[in-house]
Amino acid sequence: MPRFENTKADPLQKFTLKERKFARTRTNLTFGLLTLLESRSFDEIKIIELCEFAEISEPTFYNYFPEKDDLILHYIQIWSLMVSVLNEKQNSEESGYGLLLSLFQYTARESKKNPRILLEIISFQARKKKEIRHQTLTDAEKILLFPDYPEILNLQVGGIEMLLEKAMTLAKINKELPKDTNWKSLSLSIASCFFGIPILSFQLGENLETLWMETFHYIWLGAGGSIKQKEKKRVKK
Repeated sequence: MPRFENTKADPLQKFTLKERKFARTRTNLTFGLLTLLESRSFDEIKIIELCEFAEISEPTFYNYFPEKDDLILHYIQIWSLMVSVLNEKQNSEESGYGLLLSLFQYTARESKKNPRILLEIISFQARKKKEIRHQTLTDAEKILLFPDYPEILNLQVGGIEMLLEKAMTLAKINKELPKDTNWKSLSLSIASCFFGIPILSFQLGENLETLWMETFHYIWLGAGGSIKQKEKKRVKK
């Protein structure tokens, strides 16, 4: 992952120096984590190593993140934003099914680049017994990540829970599923698919995107949903 540095056409010109530095440093620390995760586990990575990517001292790290675990939370925020951007570009009709499709497709394709990242996120979620509180991305961070996407500041940022909640709301509004749908049970089933299938995929050596799509569609169609012709074309891509 590249480091974010100052350029002549700085997308963050309208922000204060403090806001620009905060956005670049946090993003470089998180992308440094992604780079190191290509070769070892999260627990093996030291904070001093992460600081080298952002060119800061170890004590300064804590001005940006309370602890190392917060880097995972920060990445989840970035990941959910990227899912939302993909959804905005491909899911023109704003359907609940389309948002879920973007969720699975984007995550599967990113996982191909570095399978360890998804497993580390799943492990992180599993060992956190208390409620996970996500640190919201600043406007400067959003623009730094998506300088050519004007609508970026309007997109909601969260985690898997936020994406599932939005998908269920859209599906309900658009009447994509029967009136008597148990939305909580459906959401839990899809969440179980999202977190459970990757483990089986890596254990069995099966294609993650294929298993995800098959299981997700089994749940969706079993709940009484349907798939439009336009959406079927997205699945085949």
